[in-house]
Order: sequence, then C-alpha cells, then structure tokens
Amino acid sequence: MKQDIRVLIVEDDPYARDLMTLLLARDWRTRVIADLPSEEDALKSVGSMLGHVDVIIFDTEIPGQSGWPERLFQWAQSQKRRPAFLCTGTKYDPEILKRICAVKAGGYVLKGEIHYTLGWAVAMADAGRWVTTPGIYTSAKQEGIRLPQGALLLNGTHLAANLTDREAEIARLAILFNMARRNLADELQISPDWAFEVVSVAYEKLGLADILSGTAEPESYFEDQPLLADYFRDILARVSTSPKKENRLDKDTLAFHLLTVPDVQEIRG
Repeated sequence: MKQDIRVLIVEDDPYARDLMTLLLARDWRTRVIADLPSEEDALKSVGSMLGHVDVIIFDTEIPGQSGWPERLFQWAQSQKRRPAFLCTGTKYDPEILKRICAVKAGGYVLKGEIHYTLGWAVAMADAGRWVTTPGIYTSAKQEGIRLPQGALLLNGTHLAANLTDREAEIARLAILFNMARRNLADELQISPDWAFEVVSVAYEKLGLADILSGTAEPESYFEDQPLLADYFRDILARVSTSPKKENRLDKDTLAFHLLTVPDVQEIRG
C-alpha cells in the first residue's frame, strides 16, 4: 500500500473539517495538504500546491454551491495523475451518486456511517477501489443504480475487538485523540485508576501485544476479511520498523489503526 497519500479536504463545517484532518494526520498512510471551506477556495489553492493531489474529499452539501464540484473535477481531469474523488454527505443524493459512479474514481460515503474510518476509505480510494457506505448502497439498490464493479462497502459504525460502548468511548478519546490518561479521567469524570484500567483492557482486547510480538497474524485478527488483513499487514510492517516494538508509540499507532478499522464487504453483481 502506498504511503504519504496526499489529501485535499473541501468541507465547510469547521468541526467536520478539523475531525477529518485529525484522523488523517494520525494515520501514517495519509497527509492533508490543505483543508478548505469551499470549491472556490480549493480552485484558488490547487495551482500553488507542490506536487500532486491523490484524493479529494469533497462535501456535497456546502451551502451556495452545486453538489457536484464541476470546476474542481475539470481541474482534476487535467492532471497527469488524476486524483480520486471521495464525496461525502449527511444524506443520500441520487444525482451525486450517478456522477461519482460515472467517473469510477473514489466513492460516495455518508459521514455518519464512515465515522472514524476515513483513513481506510481514503487509502482504498487511492488504490483504485470505489467505496461507499450502507445507506447509499441500500438506496442505490432500491433505485436500480448499479455501482462500479468491485465497489467496497465500508461500515465504520461497528465496534472493534468486542469493545463495549463505554470501552470504545474511552479508548477513542485516549488513542484516537491522543488524550493523556489523567486528562481523560477529568474529561469523563472518572477516577484516574479506572481510566488507566479501561485503556489497558482495550489494548488487551485489541491484541496489541500478540500482534507486535508476531504471535498473532493479521488473518487471525480479521478472520473472514482477507482484504483488511492485506492492508493491515502493510501498517504492521511500518510500525514494526521501530527497534523497540513494545514501546507506547508503537502500541498507540497500532491501536489507532485497529480502532478505525471498518467492516468491509466487496459488492458483487
């Protein structure tokens, strides 16, 4: 899997934009080169960006502009290496789906369904796979819209490693947002000892020690999802280059990627 995937984010909601930037900054595969509030701002900036853009994440619901970024797409088509378009929205739009299906590069996802798994969607889109989420897939099926051959259905709402809702909440604050354990205890109004204990349990359930030591293969963790095992093997190879495989940085890096793994199915027919 390619490293250093260069991502341009076009999103008007500052909270969503900041969350996307944070998630992609924590993911070793991706690098955000700009996060901008509109297509107009993106068009003003792309000419000055050094190097190419690999993936454009575009919010299809920005007020005051059409859902499909016609001019930005034309710019992308003019590039030697055409970036993938990953369109996002809070609700399904059949016209956007038809347009993004026609170009067969990137995908169309609902924000509430991609959740924290954005980095995986970006990596798969950059690798040439078309990605979507359950709400869009269901609507497309009902309306008879055919998705590109080999499209991937990503669901980012499931909980990794059989974590409970509370464990997942605490683990995500501690690991995804890199919150210190004592700050975590203050944020959640729980004792520091319990915060440490819950994070330790999450690490154990995620199987970090076994994965880092090589006693557990990715196939055993992902079971019936060989596609994810292949993607994760590349992540593991990157993390394991550290001379101290058991240090906290390695564990937190692995934990981040495991906590953000989506449920993935290949759409056939």
